Amino acid sequence: MAMPLGFLLLALVLLIALTNSNDAVTIPPNYDTVFLNRSSFPAGFIFGTASSSYQYEGAAKGGGKGPSIWDTYTHKYPGLSDQVIS
Repeated sequence: MAMPLGFLLLALVLLIALTNSNDAVTIPPNYDTVFLNRSSFPAGFIFGTASSSYQYEGAAKGGGKGPSIWDTYTHKYPGLSDQVIS
């Protein structure tokens, strides 16, 4: 009798946990940019962008491409961290 009672109790706890997990309140992200303007940044702040072919190209041996300079460099110096390369 102890086995079915324990199983029933476990099933009940599991059922309660699963039914209440969807009740979590999620706050939608706020992407309102009304308060973001030039004065939000220090004087002399310069906006900029950058990209890296090492990050975008990838697949050195795929699509008929050969290894790039960065492929050779990273294999020659494997101890470099991602922060140095990117």
